[in-house]
Amino acid sequence: MRILTSYLNILLFVISLCFSTNAFALDVEDVRFGVHTENIRMVLDLSDVADFRAFTLSSPYRIVIDLPDFEWNAGQVKRPEQSKVSNIRQGKLSPGISRIVFDLDQPAVIQSAFLLPKNAAKENRIVIDYRLSNVKDFEKAKSNIHGTLQVGSSPVDVPTSANNVPTPPNNDKRPTQFTGEKPLVIIDPGHGGQDPGAIGAGKIYEKHIVLSLAKQLEKKLLDSGKYRVKLTRSSDVFIRLKDRVKFARKYGGDIFISIHADSIHKPDVHGTSIYTLSKKASDAQTAKLAEKENQADMMAGVDFVVEDEQVAFILGDFLMNDTMNQSKFLANTLVSQFQNSHLTTLQTPHRYAGFAVLKAPDIPSVLIEAGFVSNRAEAQRLMQKDHQIKVATTIKNGIDAYFDYVHNNEKN
Repeated sequence: MRILTSYLNILLFVISLCFSTNAFALDVEDVRFGVHTENIRMVLDLSDVADFRAFTLSSPYRIVIDLPDFEWNAGQVKRPEQSKVSNIRQGKLSPGISRIVFDLDQPAVIQSAFLLPKNAAKENRIVIDYRLSNVKDFEKAKSNIHGTLQVGSSPVDVPTSANNVPTPPNNDKRPTQFTGEKPLVIIDPGHGGQDPGAIGAGKIYEKHIVLSLAKQLEKKLLDSGKYRVKLTRSSDVFIRLKDRVKFARKYGGDIFISIHADSIHKPDVHGTSIYTLSKKASDAQTAKLAEKENQADMMAGVDFVVEDEQVAFILGDFLMNDTMNQSKFLANTLVSQFQNSHLTTLQTPHRYAGFAVLKAPDIPSVLIEAGFVSNRAEAQRLMQKDHQIKVATTIKNGIDAYFDYVHNNEKN
């Protein structure tokens, strides 16, 4: 009993140490801005000297600072209007590493970034001097990384937010703001080449339907004069799922629309449905659909190997809340347009699961199942040009409504 009591006393002592000791060795005490003629200075006061890395990202424009795990004690940060910082977010990025994101209203170039150790009354601090720039200068400089922190991954391959980053209320209705050129819409016709996708009665191939539908949508968008458009494939070729995502990110797409046509063992089921990314599926049927779509690479004879680090992050604890919410808003807007156009939708038209093709961390993305080729009548409709034009027009109207909200948001 005496030995047991001793062990209990030691255990209680250890527990008390765990609760009395700060779990973070580093504190971010304050963030300050100074506006000067030649640049804007951002200063982060730290409790200790620490390695860091700083860089910029686009869509939207951001200054990003990675640090060892820290406690955020800066509270509400005053942001001078001239700084063009619209929001500040922070959260955990990976084991041992946390991130601070400064959302910007326009592009900026980091001129210098350095650490100053504590001196007299001044705390340890990171100083970042940046200047507002045009898009061309931003693109030239955005690959530059300042600082010495080794994270083990390229900044552009990892998300810039974390699950525990607070987001404003009603964020489903707060799409990212876009500036400069016409919005770029990436259209992704599913499957292709040796991967036919779903096969309906009479050997109607999904890959042919969705390519034709994608081209109708491309025409509608370009004819409107409002958008730039790129297709991940414009012919009957096979493209790996991760390469579709990379394509969208390479060209800096503002939204990503993946078009498919479903198949199910119930031949009477018909109607359109729209999907967004989630770690947990909305229902069993959607979980099976995501599993089937994610096997497209294997169906084409390619080993399914996840090479892109951002995929692991997106389905892990570092999911980008902003992009997810924008995707939901886009999906709900499209659903409304389909219902307004009197096109049949499933009973629950907006669903979600872990679709590999929707994993771009910085681009609002949706997957549209235009209908069911397993339903003979709907398969025939999907092959008809008039029906494809009606579906394309409806999707275009949904995209219009989405960007109208974005632009109205900018004005307000």
